[in-house]
Amino acid sequence: MSCYLVTPSYHHRIWLAASLWLLLGLMPGHGHASQWLSIKKTDDNQLMIDKQSLLEEKPYIKAWVKVDYRNPQKNVESVDRVYNHAKALWYFDCDKRKAATIQVFQYDDEELVYSAGTTAKQADFIEPLPESEVEVAQQYVCKWQTKEKQRIEAAARRAANPVVPAVASSKDKPAAPDSIAEPAAAPATSAKPEEKTASEAKSATKPAEDKTAAAKPAAASKTDKGADSKDKDKPAKTDKLNDQSWAYSGPHGPDKWGSLNPDYAVCNAGSQQSPINIDNTITAALKPIKRLQKFPLKNIVLKDHSLIMDAGTGNMMVLDQKPYQLKYISVHVPSEHQIKQKSYAAELQMVHEDKAGHRVIIAVMLEEGSTHAGLEKLLGSLPKEKEQSKPLAIRVTPADLMPAKPAYYRYSGSLTAPPCTEGVQWVIMKEVLKVSKFQLGSLQQAIGAPNQRPLQDSQGRMILE
Repeated sequence: MSCYLVTPSYHHRIWLAASLWLLLGLMPGHGHASQWLSIKKTDDNQLMIDKQSLLEEKPYIKAWVKVDYRNPQKNVESVDRVYNHAKALWYFDCDKRKAATIQVFQYDDEELVYSAGTTAKQADFIEPLPESEVEVAQQYVCKWQTKEKQRIEAAARRAANPVVPAVASSKDKPAAPDSIAEPAAAPATSAKPEEKTASEAKSATKPAEDKTAAAKPAAASKTDKGADSKDKDKPAKTDKLNDQSWAYSGPHGPDKWGSLNPDYAVCNAGSQQSPINIDNTITAALKPIKRLQKFPLKNIVLKDHSLIMDAGTGNMMVLDQKPYQLKYISVHVPSEHQIKQKSYAAELQMVHEDKAGHRVIIAVMLEEGSTHAGLEKLLGSLPKEKEQSKPLAIRVTPADLMPAKPAYYRYSGSLTAPPCTEGVQWVIMKEVLKVSKFQLGSLQQAIGAPNQRPLQDSQGRMILE
């Protein structure tokens, strides 16, 4: 698409892959044949929309579009890439007259040269430029939304007054001598039945209104009853809301997290939960991550569920032209993620955040091998008691705990512990760190019981490499 369509702010989520089209067909996840309709054609390009893809996802309307260009277009992120047609998933907010690009795929003939994506929650909704491709598509989509609302409202009215069509059909049909004469009589008699029907419908609504009015005292009685027992019920409700305990096993284990606290509901109800098995990946030529990890870790503390290293300030990473600051590193024994169905002895999770609170977590797998110098320094500073924070006297930087090779996998998931917040970008390093058997034993002993959340359903998420 053109540069205003996929601005640099959108490039910070490039985990969505082109093989979405190759694996699921032209319209991923819809299970139907596309019906491309040309809605704007100029000497330079042609804009089309897939009528079959139009779908309401409140408060948005989403639709797939494609643009064919007469002359090659330059990619805004890499000018050496050119494309002559593009396909994109657009979300439209008709009430606010704004739109956002959620996924985009650019092709040079049939060869994919670029793909990018984000989520509706993280996308930047902007007002389309006048007469732009986005505005033309928005006008079409919003008209469709209006017609769709009218159709639904009409269906609701028919459902609310089922007597109207029943009386008309049962009364008029016998009067027709045959099926041919019936339509001819309809125009002449349509007015009177409609007037009669309106009168009948009006009188028919009165008993319903009376019934509703009669129900009000009962509802008030129920409210009064609830008010009388308000003080009695309040402590139990408060206790439930304040119950934030969770564990990796037992009655407060992972399968119960979603019911322990309303804030944890997404742990069970979410659609992009972590960890997952890293498999069936899509080759997307991911760029190496830019990292500034030279500042030493500040302190180390043993929590109830993990071993945490405070990163202090200064350690940064840049992903898709967006900076994130390293907040802390947690240790999980054994690993939470799997790679090609393989589990590892432990997993380091480096949690980064930007100013808006968006998270990127770099995961590094540990397996038995030779002694690791950086980990050895940390183990020498382990506190002896839970919740005891101990300053690190020996210099250890996050870079000391990273593998040498930059290759990684990437996908969109969640925190692996309550509240299981989604929208987390996971970067899983391909190279594994080798640590000694003694070092692994020290980590296990410090953490105590395994702190590993079971694998979650990937639900068809794209995993890029």
